[in-house]
Amino acid sequence: MSKSDQADNKRTKHQRHPDFVGAEAALKRAAMKARRRAIETSGSVAIYRDGKIVHVKEVPGLYDDEPKGD
Repeated sequence: MSKSDQADNKRTKHQRHPDFVGAEAALKRAAMKARRRAIETSGSVAIYRDGKIVHVKEVPGLYDDEPKGD
């Protein structure tokens, strides 16, 4: 393999497909939105913790991105 082929491989190894560039952020936003909705409608969120399903009433950081009231 030539040096130019190796350089091309290094560049393409770290490039992301254009369809997936914002996918991780979108999934995180969707998960947070689902947690908010669960708390607003049922008062708790079901999570898997220590091998068990538990219902929590508060999720740390759930409303951190909302504007603060003055």
